[in-house]
Amino acid sequence: MGVWRFLTVVAALSALVLSIVLIGPQRTSSQVPSTRYEVWTIDQADAGRGGARLFILDGARLEAGQAGTPLVVDLTAAATGVGDGPGVRPHMVEFNSTHSHAIIANVATGHVYIMRTGDRRIVASIDVGEQAHHATAAPDDPLILAANQNGKRLARIRADFAAERFTYARADDLNLGAMEDAAHPDNAPICPVLYRGKAYATVRGGGLYVVDYRASPMRVVKTYGRGEVAPAGCGGIGIGDKVYINSGTATSSDLYVLDAASDTILKHVRLTWSGSDGHGLVATGGGRYLWMGNRADHNIVVINTNRDVASGLITGVGAAPDIMALSPSGHHVFVALRGPNNLTGGPTAKGETPGVAVLAVSEDGRVGRRTGFAPIGDQSPASPSDPHTLGVRLVR
Repeated sequence: MGVWRFLTVVAALSALVLSIVLIGPQRTSSQVPSTRYEVWTIDQADAGRGGARLFILDGARLEAGQAGTPLVVDLTAAATGVGDGPGVRPHMVEFNSTHSHAIIANVATGHVYIMRTGDRRIVASIDVGEQAHHATAAPDDPLILAANQNGKRLARIRADFAAERFTYARADDLNLGAMEDAAHPDNAPICPVLYRGKAYATVRGGGLYVVDYRASPMRVVKTYGRGEVAPAGCGGIGIGDKVYINSGTATSSDLYVLDAASDTILKHVRLTWSGSDGHGLVATGGGRYLWMGNRADHNIVVINTNRDVASGLITGVGAAPDIMALSPSGHHVFVALRGPNNLTGGPTAKGETPGVAVLAVSEDGRVGRRTGFAPIGDQSPASPSDPHTLGVRLVR
């Protein structure tokens, strides 16, 4: 599950780069973008089956329709001897605000890796407990918030990225499991979204917790029950004065629009007509549109964020589209496609061709068309390869 990532920082940077590019001559999709960037994805298959590997692809080559030869990092080897050592099944990747470091969460253990992006070296491995489903850096970088899913806790890691000092104390956790009741039957956090000083934590059994993650101890400032926010939200994204939170089950897809100041739910957008198992989110057109992948139906539904209504459906993406990310120019979206023997997400997240799909963006962000594909691992029906996460890293 998951979501992402994590995403508001990339969206803001993308908008800034786009404004600079438009001052000069327009470029075609085959030209090198003015901002160098990389596309990161991880094969979360177990290390013994050739997985637990990070794949780093060149963004310009992908835009030009060339898969190229990725740089491959063995994450198990890279974490050996560092902090709490190797984790199992690296599931999500996020970047801090300067993209100097990546944060990688291992979903089958509690390990959170912090990797220096320049030399791809893991500089810290921190075990936060039962299961690190997702971890993301605060926008101003003083800490990392991790979703300990099966531990039903939000874990806070104090972070000094410049000095590469990271500290964790379980006593600082927010214990969501202790808050379970009839309206919140399963408080396993999925993918907390950090926006304007608050964390929006979706939970497996349905409901939502809005958390002041900077307070000591962390405190809940608003809650919604399963009757108001459906189960299994992958996460969300902040756009302007609104926060979008999704839910995706085997039989449904939903989107909730919240006011970023009051955290009031402004609108419930029902999207099951478009597909089920709604998961990854990405903003396009400078935030004018929001794309959400329906893993079970192999498509992407497009939301007009001015009116918060569906305005299109993108097909031909590939099987089981998962986490997505935007290029710095805003002209391309990259989509992780799951493997045929997926390890997480259940039967609705079953894919066919593990890899990264490249979609060209047009009509101010409303339309996408697949223009390329980069395979990850074995492409046979027996393939154990299973990319779930994806992120865009700006090269400085």
